[in-house]
Amino acid sequence: MRKNITLDLALPIAVALGLSGCGQSDSQASGTEPSEVAPTQVDATGLSLDHAWVKAADDGMTAVFGELHNSTDRDINLVEAKYSNAEMVQLHETTEDGSGGMSMQEKKGGFVIPAGKSLSLKPGGDHIMIMGLKKAIRPGEQITVELVTADDQTTEVTAVAKEYSGAQEDYAPGEADGADDGDHGEH
Repeated sequence: MRKNITLDLALPIAVALGLSGCGQSDSQASGTEPSEVAPTQVDATGLSLDHAWVKAADDGMTAVFGELHNSTDRDINLVEAKYSNAEMVQLHETTEDGSGGMSMQEKKGGFVIPAGKSLSLKPGGDHIMIMGLKKAIRPGEQITVELVTADDQTTEVTAVAKEYSGAQEDYAPGEADGADDGDHGEH
């Protein structure tokens, strides 16, 4: 019975404590016990994608690159990206495949951008992979990508499309499962 009384009292006390902190600024609230939400909340406007660009593509797959910058004093965990003219968008990393080559795969857990630091998204490295394009992305065109953090904060970034034939990435469908026939290279 004592356990139920403790739980019955704990909820109203927790609510009262939570409400008492609503009117305080972050500096006033810093002297209180940390709540479950406050430490993980990061203003997503502190996340930017500087020098953002996307590889121009007629269809299929492409990728977004640039410098993810965190101007906050807390780490930001980017867990998702969205682009309205694609069937799917994933955060990708490039890793060694064990046979001397490199392969792209979804980055489990997303990208962590340390407080006050940057993370480079570049061909042959970490990037935002856009799959199943619903319309072509032409050189010079600007696209808007929505970035989503682990605490469900969002910010929109703009990337300019450009021709790119650098690292010879192959964004063809089936590359992740080894089904690529090598016929779908750069456009």
